[in-house]
Amino acid sequence: MVEIDYRTEMALVRMSVLGPLISARLEHGDRARLFEEAAQRTYVGPDGKPIRVTARTVEDWYYAFQRGGFDALKPQQRSDAGTSRVISEEVGKLLVDLKLENPRRSVRRIIRMLERDGVVTKGQLKKSTVCRYLKQRGLSERPRRAYEERRAFRHPSAGDLWMGDVMHGPRVTAPDGKERKSYLHLLLDSATRFVTGSAFRLGETAVDLEIVLKEAILRHGLPRILYLDQGAAQTAGSLRLICAELGVRLLHCRAYDPEAKGAIERLFRTFREEVLDELGERVVPLAELNSMLWSWVSAEYHRREHGGTGRQPLEHWLSQAALLRQAPRGEVLDRVFLHRVTRQVRKDATVSFKGRFLEVRPELARKQVELRFDPSRPEQLPAVFVDGEPVCDTVELDVIRNSSRRRRKVKPPTQAQRPTTGLDPLQQILSEHDRRARAPITRAHREKE
Repeated sequence: MVEIDYRTEMALVRMSVLGPLISARLEHGDRARLFEEAAQRTYVGPDGKPIRVTARTVEDWYYAFQRGGFDALKPQQRSDAGTSRVISEEVGKLLVDLKLENPRRSVRRIIRMLERDGVVTKGQLKKSTVCRYLKQRGLSERPRRAYEERRAFRHPSAGDLWMGDVMHGPRVTAPDGKERKSYLHLLLDSATRFVTGSAFRLGETAVDLEIVLKEAILRHGLPRILYLDQGAAQTAGSLRLICAELGVRLLHCRAYDPEAKGAIERLFRTFREEVLDELGERVVPLAELNSMLWSWVSAEYHRREHGGTGRQPLEHWLSQAALLRQAPRGEVLDRVFLHRVTRQVRKDATVSFKGRFLEVRPELARKQVELRFDPSRPEQLPAVFVDGEPVCDTVELDVIRNSSRRRRKVKPPTQAQRPTTGLDPLQQILSEHDRRARAPITRAHREKE
């Protein structure tokens, strides 16, 4: 499960608002019209509540995306971030100084010190407010749609839209020798009807879909739109992040609406008739079934005239190769497809991951880190990222070996010289006790004197 913070969720919502403004090739005057069209719709925010925006807001988001990509759509931090509307600058400095003077002081003790010294009145400072202040400084049901008419569609250029779907396949012999059910994952280019990605897998999870998508992107570049069902795999947070970082607009058809992807459903039927019906009841290895699939796509489907386009899918695709978007290569693309989970590093520099403990650098103890891993390679341990940057790898925890390993001193981060506030909490308590214990002077005592 990929964990997505609120700012990233809002950026994904804004990507959906921009819609064709990101994926389409716009002509003169198209932008203003699309700004107005986007502003007339109602959207759903991360909290499930409806969102309405103005055309000017859509325009701002569009140009922000043009300048800075997906990250530019994340909500900006408040201009007064790091300051408090309750704690004045003078009191805030004293709070920080008191904490730095003795880092072991609790928030409750600091508040009590300020109250005893008369800096604040009793109850003026709340514990949660002070905790948040110090932490900032490192110290401590979508609306139902109206009925829509159905129209056949095909995009004008290669790479404009890839539609994807999953077909339940025959039983196969898995690599471990067991008989398992197979699933055909397939990606089809809308304009040319060219198959950009296809493979039989043993599951229909988000990981299986992402493996096929990654291979398709490596071979054929980036689509402008990816059009999928609304299943759990197709709406997974990991896939949404992958598409957002690659600048691919992710669209979903309505639930229980296979006609929305009629072209790919027709392709599935043709494959069943020409390959699976010939295979009959035979159970073949998974690799052999994939070999049949790729041979049929290459030698048969891609090289015969398509009834919808009047052209061979391969020839049609190659004729528009100049319009395709280049994909990032190597490590950059690999990093985009990594799954992510957030973990708190324990005092012994270990993190929990899939039911086991892994060791990280001792300097990360007590800190929150992000573990990124390749879900298709369960034998590979995750890497540690902090603030989006790689920090170190993880290693298996070996408690037997650790029993004889020499411990080294880990230097804490350097801090500025601790200030002196002049406030002594012990002396404050003694002084208050002295005032309370001192006998009051009565009128009779004054007359006697």
